[in-house]
Amino acid sequence: MRLKRLLSMGVLAAALYGFAAPPAARADVAVSVSFFHQQLTPYGRWVVAGSYGNCWVPGGVAAGWSPYVDGQWLYTDYGWTWASSDPWGDIPYHYGTWAFVPPYGWVWVPGTVWAPAWVTWAYTDDFIGWAPVPPSFAFAFGGYVGGPVVVAQTRYVFVPSRQFVGVPVQSVRVSPQQNSVIFRRATKATSFPVTNGVVRTAGLPAERVERATGHRIERVSIERARTQPTSVERAGLQKAKSISVVAPERERAQAIQGEKSVKAERPETSAKAQPRTERNAEVQHKSAEQKNAERKQPQAKPKPQTKEPPEQRQAKRSQPPPEQAREAPPNTEARAENPKPVQEKPVQEAHRAEPKNNARPAPKPKPKPQPKPEKPDKEKADNKPDSR
Repeated sequence: MRLKRLLSMGVLAAALYGFAAPPAARADVAVSVSFFHQQLTPYGRWVVAGSYGNCWVPGGVAAGWSPYVDGQWLYTDYGWTWASSDPWGDIPYHYGTWAFVPPYGWVWVPGTVWAPAWVTWAYTDDFIGWAPVPPSFAFAFGGYVGGPVVVAQTRYVFVPSRQFVGVPVQSVRVSPQQNSVIFRRATKATSFPVTNGVVRTAGLPAERVERATGHRIERVSIERARTQPTSVERAGLQKAKSISVVAPERERAQAIQGEKSVKAERPETSAKAQPRTERNAEVQHKSAEQKNAERKQPQAKPKPQTKEPPEQRQAKRSQPPPEQAREAPPNTEARAENPKPVQEKPVQEAHRAEPKNNARPAPKPKPKPQPKPEKPDKEKADNKPDSR
């Protein structure tokens, strides 16, 4: 009997909220600012955005981009759940919140508490709108059921009520120029109940959406939204009296700086990217092998230089400078232009080149005796015999 009463009370409590009691959240999901920093870095950049501190700016988005536009709304056991079409949408739409900070535009302020969508509502009979809760938003351990959180009307995204569920928002979004007209007569609402330690998104009555669409809203599995619920205890805030949607700035800064330093020191384990120490050792090993190979290779011996004959060397020495080359005699120019001059044998070796004869060389001729000078005529006359 007691068990039946407890079950009936649980069903009644779920009916009051308009949702069935969701299943317990998984506890094996990694929740930390450093983990979010690691996952989101490839899709954008981290900046220090004014008073909000360390924030993430998505990359590759169009001008005038806004959060909670590229995707659709689903109705799950955890309430209105945002199913993002962005490859990184499983984190920024379920943890933390968004803020508009010039000149960056929309930036994501990290947080560690999960929700189906961190938005506040503004709706009429014909239009339904929503906007991210501000980074200053906080709630108690039992949830938030206080007054509506209202932000600037330009931050809201409106769609026709009949096209709210299961339709890509980008294709049916109302022009932002109509926000002021719709916002003035819209009902504002903000509600985040907590069941089994998990935050749910309420505030927009399901009956109003059913009346606008003309059919009953079917609940779908949370897996359709590509997200996995985590409890408040998982974020380490089970004893906190006030839970903020974003993590404290000091905690975010320490986690992000720590993740940067760990990433810089973390060795790469892929085959393409080996650790630096191994790469350096490999380079040094290769250089040593190259040096040994170079030492083993026989070095080419220099070709012996042929000695030039003395006549060619003398011709080069006596060759006039370039200015006087035109006035040089023909024989000198011919010798200078001829790359291989005819070598003449030295004069001293001429006798060796002659054929050898058995005859001895002719003796040198003796000098002829010079005639004696003749005597004068007187002496000749005196020497004549007397004719007497």
